Amino acid sequence: MICLAYTFVVNGQNNSLTKTDFYGNWTLDLNEYELEDDDYIFRRPKEFKNPKEEINITISLLDFNECNVNYDTYIYCGAGQSKDYSWTFNQNLGIINIYHSEKWLKSFKEYDSEEFEKLNLPDKYDEMELSIVTMENGSIGLKIINWE
Repeated sequence: MICLAYTFVVNGQNNSLTKTDFYGNWTLDLNEYELEDDDYIFRRPKEFKNPKEEINITISLLDFNECNVNYDTYIYCGAGQSKDYSWTFNQNLGIINIYHSEKWLKSFKEYDSEEFEKLNLPDKYDEMELSIVTMENGSIGLKIINWE
């Protein structure tokens, strides 16, 4: 019965969150994970960063659906780079999608929508899908459920 009550509380919290609750920086500290671990979770950055933390990814969720991802790691292509994306929040599902939409795709769709449809091109390219989770300490985390 306690587990059932806990599930309702956690799901209720996720449904009451709004997009503005996620504005700001979220960090995935890869030093905390082993390669076989499947639950990679972005958290709000720590107040004092450990000088040994060299492997992390930071997502900045901004207003107007703008998003910046900083790959501050040597493991991934584009290491040490920031990349600009867009993001959406599905409040009902508790899901955040991070994606990039090429300008030429948008221009092409506006210029020749019939040809765009014939080619079956996407409006956007998904980069990452995150699920909202409640951590043991009661804070919110963003768990990676799909990473292109």
